[in-house]
Amino acid sequence: MAISVNELTRGAVIRKKDFIWEQSGPFSLAHPIRKELGSINITGVVVDIPKGEIWTCCEMAKNQEVIVVIFSGGGKATIGDVSQTVEKNASLYAPTGLAYSIEAAEETRIYIWQSDLLPGSKTSTSPRHFNHLFNNETIFEGFMGTDPTQTNNSPANMNFLFWPGTGCSHLSLHCGIQEPGQNFGVHSHPISEELFIGVEGKGQVHLDGEWIDFEEGDILYSPENIYHGTRNPDVGLNAKRFVTCGGPVPFDVNFYTLAGLSPEVK
Repeated sequence: MAISVNELTRGAVIRKKDFIWEQSGPFSLAHPIRKELGSINITGVVVDIPKGEIWTCCEMAKNQEVIVVIFSGGGKATIGDVSQTVEKNASLYAPTGLAYSIEAAEETRIYIWQSDLLPGSKTSTSPRHFNHLFNNETIFEGFMGTDPTQTNNSPANMNFLFWPGTGCSHLSLHCGIQEPGQNFGVHSHPISEELFIGVEGKGQVHLDGEWIDFEEGDILYSPENIYHGTRNPDVGLNAKRFVTCGGPVPFDVNFYTLAGLSPEVK
């Protein structure tokens, strides 16, 4: 089903099969999260890049802070004047004012987070531009959640990938890895909205009191003060992990404080 005007104001789960696609030259684009539908300060875009084509951010995106996740495929990504080979699960960060492009070596799908920088935001002189969802050099462990109606006896880990410690000014990207039976605690953000996607496997997401089935490519959008979380209820013999990625916008300083990390932009 298509999301209609203002339907994002209480949050939504949008299935990849329900994306509405349009053509822009050789590219197929979907815009499931945008202000016209009720998001506050974040736009979520999905782009299919044919093999051999180069996706280049438009002038509007250049004036926004941008995070990109390579959902499938790969090729060469360029941010400013720095290029790097990228593959599935690679992630990119382009600060406001810096253009990026992706040249597809094979058919490639990317998920994009875009947001205007808030007035007065601190910016970094040397932010990290490239990362990978399974980079576990900075991990948030043992988060039980903040929703008193939910129980979490097996908390999942979360990798911090783009956050103040890597020079992000406003956006953030975290990767939650829910092994069988694990749960990333249900919580809310007092001044942040959030968009995250299914990366690998199947599981469930919590949105405003309800657990909803969720899988690779699906999107969850949660406005500020709406409880949300993830879990992997599968504990069977052949159970597999369930992976998601996303982050609060603007980043939530409470996450980094709870993890014993500085929330200051480096």
